[in-house]
Amino acid sequence: MCQKDYNIKAKKFKHIIYEERLLIEHLYNKQKKSYKEIGEELGKHRTTIYREIKRGLVEIRNSDWSTKEVYDAEKAQRTSERNSESKGPGIKIGKEHKLADYIVKKIVKEKYSPEVISNQIKEDERWGIKLSYKTIYNYIDKGILLLDRKDLTYGKYKKKKVEKKTDKASRRKLKNGRMISDRPKEVERREELGHWEMDLVEGKKKTGGKVLLVLSERSSRREIIELLANKTQESVIKALDRIERRIGVVRFREEFKTITTDNGSEFLNYKGIESSYTGSKKARTKQYFANAYSSWQRGTNENINKMIRRFLPKGMSFKNLTQKEVKRIENWINNYPRKMFGFKSSNEVYKERMKIKNILYNK
Repeated sequence: MCQKDYNIKAKKFKHIIYEERLLIEHLYNKQKKSYKEIGEELGKHRTTIYREIKRGLVEIRNSDWSTKEVYDAEKAQRTSERNSESKGPGIKIGKEHKLADYIVKKIVKEKYSPEVISNQIKEDERWGIKLSYKTIYNYIDKGILLLDRKDLTYGKYKKKKVEKKTDKASRRKLKNGRMISDRPKEVERREELGHWEMDLVEGKKKTGGKVLLVLSERSSRREIIELLANKTQESVIKALDRIERRIGVVRFREEFKTITTDNGSEFLNYKGIESSYTGSKKARTKQYFANAYSSWQRGTNENINKMIRRFLPKGMSFKNLTQKEVKRIENWINNYPRKMFGFKSSNEVYKERMKIKNILYNK
């Protein structure tokens, strides 16, 4: 049966009718049309077609005993009739396809979380509704939005098990370094600017490959990311030297009061990390080592690293990565609205707290 034999004036009907389901079955199973193409044929939005096909999917077995999923108009019709009998209140998003597209764009392209999107919808008068972040999650899980949890920044991930081990070799190397237990108590409170966590983000495992040095400010969650040629102590120290040159020796000491790291070999040269590139006897910062297998002691690093992985997933090679691309990611993180700050960005919080600090100290 050719496509032109299905001449249905869909606009007369509020919901998809059985004849339209037969057409969808033909276009999807036989002609392999996309959701958008089928939607254009029926005068429906692609998200409507996506939900409809999802409702009518069945698994069939091929002659070679392999299986495949196809759309079954009969099943979709039965499901629709059953749902109509027990239908409750309509969903908030209703026919707002523009709003649905807005949410999908924010999640997929701009990598915003449902909480941030919920706040922006509430403050944007053009939508005229309030949509909680839990509702957005429900829409994703139910297939109302054309995406799934894996598209979210923190969609699905497994927490690593904390290994109860002791690294005696690292302990011996750290015997002259400061441990996290020696760190000033005010660092824990996150009230004072100038206390950072430092870590490395690696690409595809390869000896001598590029890595990212990430510095996360504990109070404002502001991020600095530097592209390193390799995972060595020398590269880490050179990156800190670059930052010190960029912002100035005095300002570096003021803004980098402490740096907390894990006890990886790249961070063990605490003297090099603490020493100014100028050769001054006055330390530029104080480094503290977290306990072995205690990533929670650098929670800011861990959370921001997940944001970086949205752009640079694990297993991706950093071979062709440029400093310009790295700074684009850094800028996105620092301007991302954060619920913990009343949906202000880290840059905004950092500037506000710096302003208060300067007033208090008459600078």
